[in-house]
Amino acid sequence: MDEEVIRKYVRAGDIAWRVKQFVSNYLRPGVKLLELANNVETMIRELGGQPAFPVNISINSIAAHKTPLLDEVEAVIGDEDVVKVDIGVHFDGYIADTAITICHNDRFELLVESAREALERSLIMVKEGVRFSSIGGIIEETAKKYGFKPIRNLGGHSLGRYLIHAGDIIPNYNDISQFGRFRRGEAYAIEPFISDGKGYVVELNEVNIYALVKTKFKNLTAQELRLANLVLERFKTLPFCERWLAREVDLPLNLLRSTLNTLALKNVVRKYPILQEASSTAYVAQFEETVLICDDVLIITNPKT
Repeated sequence: MDEEVIRKYVRAGDIAWRVKQFVSNYLRPGVKLLELANNVETMIRELGGQPAFPVNISINSIAAHKTPLLDEVEAVIGDEDVVKVDIGVHFDGYIADTAITICHNDRFELLVESAREALERSLIMVKEGVRFSSIGGIIEETAKKYGFKPIRNLGGHSLGRYLIHAGDIIPNYNDISQFGRFRRGEAYAIEPFISDGKGYVVELNEVNIYALVKTKFKNLTAQELRLANLVLERFKTLPFCERWLAREVDLPLNLLRSTLNTLALKNVVRKYPILQEASSTAYVAQFEETVLICDDVLIITNPKT
């Protein structure tokens, strides 16, 4: 990894860290989810980056892939909500991915602390040559120490240019079938998810986030082609959402949504269904940082470490 690439990763990480600090201070009961999402994504752009994916604001049993819809104008953070905010920033395609959990109810203090500690302990162990399963073992051990479970079908991941998931998975448990190791010159997101429920997530029949899977388009209507070309131009293969498209196209919301669904049916875009803990009354906590494996391990989304 050359110095210019490292510089771009560090720049993305610095922006992500600044935005995360803003969220830590801003998020409180009564804040509107749509307002929070717009503020986060606007701040990323104002600081010189671009969102690598729509900010995920996942509450209570929802673990991932939830971003506010345009018509969710009245949805707010509740007094007892466990709120996970997952922030992605890219600078010239080089991605920094970070997440925090915030809750203002002491009832969930141990759950939140277990995920925070699992991340901190994992980051100490990350270095070139370490097996991914070793990190999973640390996360699982920490969760169990607090009486909770890691989410077994979610985990950290390698990052590539314009790729959120670049192939490698870092499990949240000691998966002995996982032989992957951290490699020099690569970027990874370390991402413990911990639950007081069953310890795995299921897909809901609700989709807020999409991503392009093709870059050459055939058999599309004029409207579908315009939308697909817009996505390719603006977001490449990174995830996007209807909020972003609505700023770019003059389409009624119901027509925009139906066109996205058609593009998904034609395998032009893929859907990211909302992921919920298998026990719908459970709570999930998440923390995440991005690391670069260089001569040293750089935690780019937490420059104070």
